[in-house]
Amino acid sequence: MSFKDDLRNLVATDIFDKVWDSFFQPKQVGFFINLLKTTKQDALNELLNLGVDFRYSGFGDFYVCDFKFKELVTKSAVFNEGRIYLQNLSSYLSPLTLNPKTGDFVLDMCSSPGGKSIVLANLMSGSGNLAAMEANKERFFKLKANLKNYGCEWVKTYNKDARSVAYTCANKFDKILLDAPCSSYSLYNENFKEKSFKEIKSIARLQKQLLNAALSALKVGGEIVYSTCTFYEEENEDVIKNALASKFEIELEAVDFDLKSCVKNEFGVRILPDDLMSAFFISKIKKLG
Repeated sequence: MSFKDDLRNLVATDIFDKVWDSFFQPKQVGFFINLLKTTKQDALNELLNLGVDFRYSGFGDFYVCDFKFKELVTKSAVFNEGRIYLQNLSSYLSPLTLNPKTGDFVLDMCSSPGGKSIVLANLMSGSGNLAAMEANKERFFKLKANLKNYGCEWVKTYNKDARSVAYTCANKFDKILLDAPCSSYSLYNENFKEKSFKEIKSIARLQKQLLNAALSALKVGGEIVYSTCTFYEEENEDVIKNALASKFEIELEAVDFDLKSCVKNEFGVRILPDDLMSAFFISKIKKLG
């Protein structure tokens, strides 16, 4: 079985062709305003002066422009000096769903290259207690560089396996973002190296361990957002089912973005890819005990 065959079983027949074709077409370019280094109006004026035609996404400080403007944007000072961050809207919705406040103790568990940590830092108004973890050393230094460029030097960073928080940070955090390592099928194209079922099961095992560690590190009453950029139930709904059957008393909170590309189920929201969105799964969990 190939991913294309699997995808036929994961999406409705009437939209399959549209979803499949989206993997081979350029997406609109998304970006958010980094209010830690600029004002919204100044950043948007810079882009207007460059001739970039953009529109508001309807979410947070996130905007979208046509793919034809990507080179112009990535060569601009407003981008290279860290005043805007390029990101797919699906990725932005993950930290936006967590919605931390100044004063919260917040953890981003698998955080490189840092885009979601920068969103969290903006939501926290550039102050508070935000920690970002990354196990891979090379990716950790990429995280550090991005945080510095985007005015987030105050974020505490740790080059550690995030599973360690289960015993080093028990009941410490108010909010945790677990954008888990996954099979990354949202990036599928003609050059994508497909994963075997054995590899996907191994990734899912890691995801379950990470979510279990997150629940240990979360305060009672705290919230976790679990997300991936893939399609397989083993890495999405099944991970949430495993948490529901664990020793922790938890409940799932409603997630709804009012987007035509969203498909809700009892475990979270699947975002199907199109010309704007990348494939994503987002679930929100509250710890009751």
